[in-house]
Amino acid sequence: MPFTEKDAAAFVGANKPHVNRLRKTVANLVTVQHILYFYQRLQERSHDNQALISKDWVMDSEAFMTTIVMSYGRLFSESKGAPVFKKKIIPKHLHSVHDEIITLRNERYAHHGNHETTAAEIELFVFETKVEMKLHLRSSLYYGVVPHWGELFDWFSEFLKESFTKQLKYLSETSGKEWCHFDPKMEIEDIIIETAE
Repeated sequence: MPFTEKDAAAFVGANKPHVNRLRKTVANLVTVQHILYFYQRLQERSHDNQALISKDWVMDSEAFMTTIVMSYGRLFSESKGAPVFKKKIIPKHLHSVHDEIITLRNERYAHHGNHETTAAEIELFVFETKVEMKLHLRSSLYYGVVPHWGELFDWFSEFLKESFTKQLKYLSETSGKEWCHFDPKMEIEDIIIETAE
C-alpha cells in the first residue's frame, strides 16, 4: 500500500509537539546565522583603510552592529515563535560578554538610554529675535568587530546545532522513521519582494 499525503500528515500530527520544538530550534538557529553573518561582514570591514572611513562606512557598520545586537537580544526576549534562553545556559566565563551585549541592546539600540557610546545633543545659539540650533551626534563604535564577542556567538551556534541533532536523534528513535539532518546555513532559494503602491 503506497504512503500517501494523508499518511504523512497523520505522521506529522502524531509527532506535533516534537515537530513544533524542532521548528522553534530552527528559528533560533536562523537568528544565530544572522548574527554570525553580520559579525563576519564587520570583520571584513575592519581591513579597510581607516583613512577612507566615510559617513556611509559608519552608517553601514552601525546597521550591521544593530542587527547583531538586536538578533542576539531576541534569543533572550519573550517570544511566541521560539524558546527564550536564560543567561545560566551560557558558560560562566562568557557572562560578562552576554551582559555587555544585552546592555548595549537595552540602552543604545532598543531604547533611548544613556549608554556611554552614544549621545545626541543640541547646541543653542540665542539671538535677540531667534534661536538657532546645531545638532551634535556622538557615536562610538568598534573599527570592525568586537573581538571578544566571537567566542560567545560560536558557542551559541554549536549549542543550537547540538540541540537540533539531539532532537533529530530522539525523533529517529521514537517515531519509527529516520529524521535526516540538514545543514542549517542560510541559503536563499526564493526571494519575494513586495512593493508598496
